[in-house]
Amino acid sequence: MQQEEASRPRLLRRALPAVVVVLVTWLLLWLAQGVPTVCALAFPCPTPDVRVAPALLFGGLLLVPTAVLLLTSGSRHGRSRVRAVAWVLLVGIAVVGLGAVLFSGGFSIGLGR
Repeated sequence: MQQEEASRPRLLRRALPAVVVVLVTWLLLWLAQGVPTVCALAFPCPTPDVRVAPALLFGGLLLVPTAVLLLTSGSRHGRSRVRAVAWVLLVGIAVVGLGAVLFSGGFSIGLGR
């Protein structure tokens, strides 16, 4: 019983960062929906919902490495390689997803002219 209670803080300590990364990335994906898009003269303006599909795709893909990290967080065996690959995938999907969402319809930065 005491051994089970001692493993709970370790489980939380190993699993909580992955959940925080996913939640922060989802928040950023949601906030990126409001960034203004660029309308070039030669091309028609993108539709307002052009960023929804990449946000849903990459937001869903974040669940795969997170599930691996959650499942291996309670393991006592040396699965450090699996965890390392899952962390690389989690961070990579988060960065690529944010880039895909921001650049899917173009975005503008106010230059203050």
